[in-house]
Amino acid sequence: MNCKICGAELSKPGELCNNCMNKLLKEQELKNDNSVVAVVNGTYVAKYEIVRHFQEIGIALFMVILLFTLKAWVWALVALGLFAVIGLISLFRIRAKINSKSCTIYKTKVVINWGILRKKSKEIPFDQIADMYPHVTSFQEFMHIGTFVIRKNTLNLVDRFEYIDSVKNIEDVYEKIRVGLGMANDTPTQE
Repeated sequence: MNCKICGAELSKPGELCNNCMNKLLKEQELKNDNSVVAVVNGTYVAKYEIVRHFQEIGIALFMVILLFTLKAWVWALVALGLFAVIGLISLFRIRAKINSKSCTIYKTKVVINWGILRKKSKEIPFDQIADMYPHVTSFQEFMHIGTFVIRKNTLNLVDRFEYIDSVKNIEDVYEKIRVGLGMANDTPTQE
């Protein structure tokens, strides 16, 4: 008799080998896990985003001032209007992107949801996660926000990290996750 999934020869009568049965039970456990430890949401902070994109804003203002000094008034006003419209659209796009991404941490998995118009979801079991930690720059610390980082066990550099940006009170959120997962005595490692 052979396993119905992988085709391996079975030593005992049945439908599945031990390997396939264990995988199936693990998948079922992940699917049925509804014990939420924490939810990590990004929150748009306008002051932070404006300062973060200060270089682009500075270049646009420099170009407008340069046109004014060259007495190209019409072009300066056109450039000013164009930069203002593009800047506002960009800030609204960034806001929608940050506010639409969330991470729900369960006892056995992490589920990441994102998308503005078309919602997407990614489920990552804990055995595929190497580390989870907060990353806070000096300016983020001043603004009381941070980035929640999930580092996966993969050699694929493109898919190795997941980020939840602009998380308010990141240290408190991280402490809740550590306590909820029973990691209270562990120290985070960062790369």
